[in-house]
Amino acid sequence: MHMLMVNLKKIFLVFIFSHNLYSQVVDLSQDWNINSEFALSEQLENVIASEIATLPNTKGFIVIHRGEIVSENYYNSSESSAINVWSVTKSFISTLVGQAVDMGMMHSPDSLANHFFPNQSSSFLDTLTLHHLLTMSSGYVDQFVPYDPITFFFDPGQWWVLNSTETLLSMEHSELGNFYYNNSACHLNAHALYYSTGMTPLEFGNQYLFPHLGINNPIWDSGYLDINDGSAMLYLTLRDMVKLGQLYLQNGYSGVNQILSNNWIELATQSQVNTGEDEEYGELNYYGYLWWLPDSEGSIYSAQGLGGQIIAVFPEYELVIGAHSDIYGQVNPEGFEDISQHSYTLNYKIIDEIAPLFADYASQDMTSLKPNLFDLKQNYPNPFNPITTISYDLFQDSFVNIVIYDMLGNVVKNFTGSNQSSGYSSIQWDATDNQGKLVSAGVYLYKIQAGDFTDTKKMILMK
Repeated sequence: MHMLMVNLKKIFLVFIFSHNLYSQVVDLSQDWNINSEFALSEQLENVIASEIATLPNTKGFIVIHRGEIVSENYYNSSESSAINVWSVTKSFISTLVGQAVDMGMMHSPDSLANHFFPNQSSSFLDTLTLHHLLTMSSGYVDQFVPYDPITFFFDPGQWWVLNSTETLLSMEHSELGNFYYNNSACHLNAHALYYSTGMTPLEFGNQYLFPHLGINNPIWDSGYLDINDGSAMLYLTLRDMVKLGQLYLQNGYSGVNQILSNNWIELATQSQVNTGEDEEYGELNYYGYLWWLPDSEGSIYSAQGLGGQIIAVFPEYELVIGAHSDIYGQVNPEGFEDISQHSYTLNYKIIDEIAPLFADYASQDMTSLKPNLFDLKQNYPNPFNPITTISYDLFQDSFVNIVIYDMLGNVVKNFTGSNQSSGYSSIQWDATDNQGKLVSAGVYLYKIQAGDFTDTKKMILMK
């Protein structure tokens, strides 16, 4: 395990998502495309059959590569099965908080908690910050540690995080900055979102997040004051769940719409605190904003839910892997250790057995690959200021012309026509006209002519 992580670090190049030669920003509000001709299909399916399908609790396993499904398997389940994703919910809460911060509806993570809980009188709010709540470093020691499965699951008075805000804020705590995995303290993020925006997490998500991910009418159980559980109880299909990972991989974009800032993604997926846990497996040594990291560099990050609910993101491979697992028959003192071990084992196999298959594939020179059609891509980013990338696919060697127009049909910029070989290509526009002058903000059209192929798309320049 540790040798693998060293190797991953050696080959990892710092990933800055851009619309490069082979990265595609997919519209996550739409259904996934399925790549039925993936070059590694046979090898991948063999590994999944031997390493994943044999695990007793696994219900679903999906692999997304370059924005397309390249493998999808269900075991006594189906693509329409929505299950409780447990603590994967936390990464959704982090995303909702990030959106609210981006839009100026919430104070920054460094802000004191008394901004988010103005009606509470706890002196702890004078030192506690949102950052502490997002990183499990509030000093709250979870009342369920060490885990007592009977209490954890069956005592209604202590069920997860259904305590009042007043109770949560009065809980005993240790020094700020110490990592303690804590469901109750995490639930305060949901309360902070509610007090800041006037919307529950579900209401906020239904307006700003879920439609962009194609998630319709999700079920999300509520706790105190009918505020949705900030730690668990969000029910999603596997296909819907992994869209969150793809959103992060795409730098917060769903199609042409950026719904989460790159700044928040960087904060969420880089090491904020050392957990000091589970060095045998190596997966859980660092923590971001409610995302797990196997190393301090953020070369891999994941959302983890009880018993094996997983979104694992490998930016260097343009890869998202997701898993659903069934734990309900084992929620008892005898079975609790088993479902915890299943999660570790599944993580181990994803990192050590599945992801390495994509290492050589990810490093392929894309100029050696040929598209099977002509295609003009949506520029990225869009809207943009001041530079955007226009990518296109050439099925055959062609003479290529690209022209940018304003909305009145006037030519703004000519990219000199040239003979180009088939393959994947792109150009950049720096918002200047043919005279080198910056153009004004507004909507522009860009048109490609490659042989007999023509296509036109819109883009937006913002100032």
